[in-house]
Amino acid sequence: MMSVRDAEKTYRAWSNPILLELKEREHQLDPDARQALDNVLVERRLINLGNPSGADRRNADHDTHK
Repeated sequence: MMSVRDAEKTYRAWSNPILLELKEREHQLDPDARQALDNVLVERRLINLGNPSGADRRNADHDTHK
């Protein structure tokens, strides 16, 4: 029997390409379905939100924390 972790890994491997295909066709979806798709894509980190605190935070001038 497949472990839960393996099942989740398989699920993501199969569903991620489907979600990305839906993203390309989102203009065909109604507004509620578009919002639901965006929520899932954000949750799965399949779209780039341009996190300004990510790389910028790592490269920040450390003198401000003294």
